[in-house]
Amino acid sequence: MQTIWRIVRALFDGLRLRCPQCHRGRMFASLKQMHTDCPLCGLPFERRSGEVTGGMAINLALTETIVVICGGGLGLFTSYPLLPILASLTVFAILFPILFYRPSRGLWASILYLTGGNTEAE
Repeated sequence: MQTIWRIVRALFDGLRLRCPQCHRGRMFASLKQMHTDCPLCGLPFERRSGEVTGGMAINLALTETIVVICGGGLGLFTSYPLLPILASLTVFAILFPILFYRPSRGLWASILYLTGGNTEAE
């Protein structure tokens, strides 16, 4: 039970943009700039610059899942015209990844923490 609580807490901290280890340190220095390490406990959030792709993958997968489920549901099970559905989903698919950028990076940092990927030796 404690393992499940640890996983839920770390993922919740990632969404709140807090350090998954100390639960207090902020992950972002500014609107777009992520700290390399936690300012309070020193936990590295991402060791290499290429690890940003994990957050991008979370962002892309969530956006595509929402668009497919909503588009399929609205297209198959309602009588709404197709053009407004496609237009609104297109706007959503453009804006959501921009707005979800920071939480997706936070989730990825939490996943790295849970798997030990940010503290293992090279």
